[in-house]
Amino acid sequence: MKKLAKYLLFTLLALLLAAWLLLTLFDANRLKQPVLAWLNEHTDLDASIGNISFNPLHPHTLLAEDVRLGEWFNARQVYVQLETLSPLSGQTRIATLDLIDAKLQLDDAIELALPDNLANIHVEELTTKNLSLDWQGWQAKGADLTLRDWQPRLDGHWQWGADVKLNGQARQLTQPNLEMAQLTFHGQVRQQQLQLTELKSRLFDGLFESNVIVNWPKQQLTLNAPQFSRNQLQFEHLPELASGWSLLINKAVLDKVSITSPVLTSNNISGKLRYLDWAAGGLPDASGKWQADEAVMDWLRLDKHQGELLSSKQQLSLNINGQAYEGDVTSELSWHPDEGRLDIDSLALHNNKFVWQPEMSWPLPETRLHKLSINNGELLSLDPNLPLSIIGGELFVNDIAWSAGQWRALSKQARAEANWNEVAFNSLIVRQGKTKAKLDDTHLWLTELSGDALEGQIALSGKLSLYPPYVGKAQLIGTALSLRPLSRWLKADRNFSGQADINAELSGDLEDRASWQGQVTLSGQEIFIEKFGLDNWLSQRLREDYAQAKTVDAKLAALDLNQGDSFIDQLDLQGPISQGRWQLDGSALQSVRYLLALRGEVDLTGGWQLELGAINDKGCRELAITLDETWRAPKLTLHQPKLVSPCKPWYQGKVPYPKSGLSGGILEGVRSLQLDKEL
Repeated sequence: MKKLAKYLLFTLLALLLAAWLLLTLFDANRLKQPVLAWLNEHTDLDASIGNISFNPLHPHTLLAEDVRLGEWFNARQVYVQLETLSPLSGQTRIATLDLIDAKLQLDDAIELALPDNLANIHVEELTTKNLSLDWQGWQAKGADLTLRDWQPRLDGHWQWGADVKLNGQARQLTQPNLEMAQLTFHGQVRQQQLQLTELKSRLFDGLFESNVIVNWPKQQLTLNAPQFSRNQLQFEHLPELASGWSLLINKAVLDKVSITSPVLTSNNISGKLRYLDWAAGGLPDASGKWQADEAVMDWLRLDKHQGELLSSKQQLSLNINGQAYEGDVTSELSWHPDEGRLDIDSLALHNNKFVWQPEMSWPLPETRLHKLSINNGELLSLDPNLPLSIIGGELFVNDIAWSAGQWRALSKQARAEANWNEVAFNSLIVRQGKTKAKLDDTHLWLTELSGDALEGQIALSGKLSLYPPYVGKAQLIGTALSLRPLSRWLKADRNFSGQADINAELSGDLEDRASWQGQVTLSGQEIFIEKFGLDNWLSQRLREDYAQAKTVDAKLAALDLNQGDSFIDQLDLQGPISQGRWQLDGSALQSVRYLLALRGEVDLTGGWQLELGAINDKGCRELAITLDETWRAPKLTLHQPKLVSPCKPWYQGKVPYPKSGLSGGILEGVRSLQLDKEL
């Protein structure tokens, strides 16, 4: 018996040793190829596996390396610990599933067709280490996740959005308009909603913290009490929601946030957003308050300011108070996107200094200006097409709209009033000016425009139709006007100076000078004209023989006139305007030596038909000059008519004969002077 017991004991020990050696030498990789072949034949996994570590003594534990499923999943290591595997009942419970250095392309993922004995899969705990995930433009990198109590498969159907508890962190989360880093979060998926009770991350170089709910069935993202701190939000394009999605924000706090986008740039924003409800394709319902150091939209700029926002899907309302262009601004604005219209309900500017650049333009097609008030404003235009500056400007505008390239009235109270210390257009300056205007449905009424201009006084009033044809009526009165600044402003070929008075009443189509009607009186004193030697030219013509009318080359005559300058002591041009023709009967000018009278008409469209005469001290014409055809190519005819005694006066106007003029016949006097010089 003792020998038998010893034999059995040694036999048992040998069997145990052999079994231990067999299990130790077992290589699970030998089963890999047939198992993978069976899986790929009976499923859509398209799987491949590198090395497998498996111990039959622990049949529920498996470590696989270099795992790949098609083109959408790969991992350096996958560790699986089964809790229950009941093929007959179709129940599979995984105690632990670890994914190490995994990459998941959800857009390319396929619906795995698994055998019926894998109809129910429950995961007690799934963890990832350094997971990379891509889905519909979203990318997550370096994600360490923990999912607990998750059942991704039930009754043979996948339910990836099944309830699960989760927490974790990620190195980076990006989307074309969003970049987040160093994320930490915890929460759950419940009833197909991702509910994160806390999410913290770095967002655009700042901090972000919020309660987050993503409701996939309703396509809705909700942020509860989010906090943005020192974020520098940068958008190459304006943010857009995916089609069908909406964004809800409740009680957001902003602390020193900056925004850079193609439309708006703003720095150091702090404030509270009470609520925001934004659906794709329209304005949000929103309410909030903020303050910022700077905001720039196109060429519009605000410095330190406070604002309040109230928005609906049809209208965005803004109240803004602060500093702009070195002054103060207070405004109430509303934007109507469906109509492309901005309503300026109230805008008050004080001590502002504005610089207009050549590339600037008003960006909106329609603007309604209900109330505008400017006090002590300044404007400097750097646009060569608009050489304008204003100092000490005051402006009040009420109920006026800009639409379709023109102004129109919003009510019977539509009006504008302005005062200024100085307005300079190029070299033309008007000081201590004021103006009043009003609009109705058809006309702009300029009830007053006056100021100190050209070292004298100027006043303008009238009306102009708002729609073509632009028919208007105006009255202009200018007193003691200096002509030298006008010469500089016009950049005339011949400089001129002196003093003039003007009184004009005109009516007609602004763009059709042939329709103009009215009366113009222009008088001047001590007028100097450079390169217009009128006296010398007249003296030369009087010496020559024009007993018969002769046509003179107008270009040669112009060259002769260029040889000297003129001093006109008095000038009087007056007469009615009919059908664009200015009738100048009774007009004359007095030079140093001659009195030159004018009759006929000037066609304001570019021609003339004038009779001029060199008048002696009896009012009779001794040299007749005819100007015909166009201004630029006139026809010039000279004639020395025979005088009878007593002669019949050709001019009896108010311009007197020059004190230095020749007594008696000027024709004989000039020739006598010439003869004396020759002797």
